[in-house]
Amino acid sequence: MSYLKYVPNEISNIALRYVQRRVLLFSLVPLGLLFALTVTLARTYHAREEGLVQEWFQQGNQDLAGGQPAKALEDFRNALSYAPDNDKVQLRLAEALLADGQLDEARSYFVNLWDRSPGSGEVNLDLAHLSMRTNDVEDAIRYFRSAIYGSWEKDPTQQRQNTRLELCEFLISQGRSADAQAELAGLAADTPPEDAVLHVETGRLFLKTGEPGKALAEFEAALRINRRNSQWLELAGKASFATGDYPKAEAYLARAVREKPSEADEALLGTVRALLSNDPFRAGLSDDEQARRVWRAFQYGNERIQKCTEANTKSQSNGQAPSDLQALAHDAQGLKKRITLRTLGNHPELRNEAMQFVFRIENVTAQSCGAPTSMDQAMILIEKRQAGSNP
Repeated sequence: MSYLKYVPNEISNIALRYVQRRVLLFSLVPLGLLFALTVTLARTYHAREEGLVQEWFQQGNQDLAGGQPAKALEDFRNALSYAPDNDKVQLRLAEALLADGQLDEARSYFVNLWDRSPGSGEVNLDLAHLSMRTNDVEDAIRYFRSAIYGSWEKDPTQQRQNTRLELCEFLISQGRSADAQAELAGLAADTPPEDAVLHVETGRLFLKTGEPGKALAEFEAALRINRRNSQWLELAGKASFATGDYPKAEAYLARAVREKPSEADEALLGTVRALLSNDPFRAGLSDDEQARRVWRAFQYGNERIQKCTEANTKSQSNGQAPSDLQALAHDAQGLKKRITLRTLGNHPELRNEAMQFVFRIENVTAQSCGAPTSMDQAMILIEKRQAGSNP
């Protein structure tokens, strides 16, 4: 009897636990649904935030590239409001501040970014640009070099080359040619043979640092890839001219003019050809050929004096040519009595005296006789070579 007495209670307890479990189970279902909905909404919200960040970021990049830094600032600040810890947005915001001339705020962002990523090539390059704006030359050079050896996310080789070129330009602008030459030497050594554009850019900078020989080597490396590029032929011609290698200059300039006629190139080519055909000091000439060249130069010089004297006499109110021209004309009359083609062939010292007089003519007439001709330019260059000066 006692056993039967407790059976109904046990059944009642079991039923109660069953009901409780069912209630708990049914309660968990809406909670689970609510949790899933919350997660979905959160993900949707974050996705929307990320989308807004990207939209403002892209718009900022477009405005910055379009030369509207003030608009870009607003765009990047909007993007940053949704992603305050986004380094890329902070970097572009700092670049917009720099472009807009807000240097102090730009520096704050750049320095914070550098503290987090001191090896970033992009951040170091931006700091170099900022230092240039504030005339901190040594800091600019230091940041440029850190950018060259820093890390880059995209096209690291190209980015380092471009940064090194920019550093060289900056060094040249600061009058630090020796430092620029050292950087250029490293750049030239690392330039792939097939990269014609980089060869040309390096050559241009070598010309600016006063190393036309090294510039010519770079231009010739580019021409091995494309022998008919008129611009590269022109640069090779000018570099050859600067080194004093006039036969090579004539060859390159002639090819450049054939590929793309240019008044400037044709004028320089005319000067080179006049020099090559009239320089009496060129090695390997016979006495007769030297005499003929000196005779032509002497005759041309006398014609130059006559034309210049007549032009100046007409322009002077008193009808008199300047005294220096009168002195030249007087001395020319005396030399004409002694200088003939025959005497020039027999007397080397007379050839030298005649050329010194021609040089004197060019120096005087350059002051008051209008633009020099190709022959005038050739005589001036010959004099500089004889004096040991660069062309």
